[in-house]
Amino acid sequence: MSNLETNNKITVLHIAGTGRNGSTLTERVLNEIPNLFAAGELAWADLFIKDKACFCGAKFDECPVWGSIRNDATFKKIDKKSFIEASQKYRKIGEFFKLLLLRKTQRRMPDDFKQYLESLQILYSTIQKYQACQIITDSSASFLYGYYLSLIPSIDLYVVHLVRDPRGFAHSHSRIKFSSENVHWSEKRKSLNSAVSWFKKNLVIELFFPKGRYLRVHYEDFIENPTNVLANIGNILSINLGLFDFIQGKTVKLGKHHLTRGNIDAIIKGEEELVLKLDERWKRDMKWWNIILVTLITWPLLLKYFVVDKMMKKI
Repeated sequence: MSNLETNNKITVLHIAGTGRNGSTLTERVLNEIPNLFAAGELAWADLFIKDKACFCGAKFDECPVWGSIRNDATFKKIDKKSFIEASQKYRKIGEFFKLLLLRKTQRRMPDDFKQYLESLQILYSTIQKYQACQIITDSSASFLYGYYLSLIPSIDLYVVHLVRDPRGFAHSHSRIKFSSENVHWSEKRKSLNSAVSWFKKNLVIELFFPKGRYLRVHYEDFIENPTNVLANIGNILSINLGLFDFIQGKTVKLGKHHLTRGNIDAIIKGEEELVLKLDERWKRDMKWWNIILVTLITWPLLLKYFVVDKMMKKI
């Protein structure tokens, strides 16, 4: 991995979590901060797939942001086919554990994985070059992808662990919704599957990311007090993110954005004034037996996140 060595550090803020937790909204708000660029969910390699479109509505080649990046001479050295194949391969948990074993035994990493990391370095350095940004955000949510970014020496990785009440997460997955592909309905999940998924993903995120560069953010807290959450994010980055003059109470003025992937509701939305509102429909619409089921499955982390965390904030 010597090809990855560089003195030019790139600060990446990875938004980890379960999905359906407000990550796209959080990233759009962060995008309003000067010297910060919201890239969306880069783990999915949409940027390298033909005819895919930016959330601004234009195809990537025609997008004023991604078009310049894709035409960069260094960026063009990335083998698109190999990158897409590697992003799909190393999204699998089995491949991840193989990599952990190789690192533990100090054996050589697979060539395709090393090439994948080198391509990621090129991707992020090119984004930084053309956006002239101090921080790049990524909302891929996958702890696997976040871990891979942490292996790149040129990247200073910080993690915002975005947590939503598991009952709200489960209820969101029980409803029909467009996927970010904008061509088909998203798959509905049973409350049991959602609860298990929520517990596993949040537990693993805590285990794999160092606490010094880690901040747990509650979706509910972000909606109620966005300026306080943004200030806390600035604290873990050891920088002042600004005055947040685009936020007045719970009203946020959002500009144009160029996310590569995320919540379908954000597609082709330019400048808008948005009133933040907590989505707690689960309290009204969720079946009582599903509420009990999700609570019983997730209770250890539910207790930690929504009881202990709140108690610690009051101390």
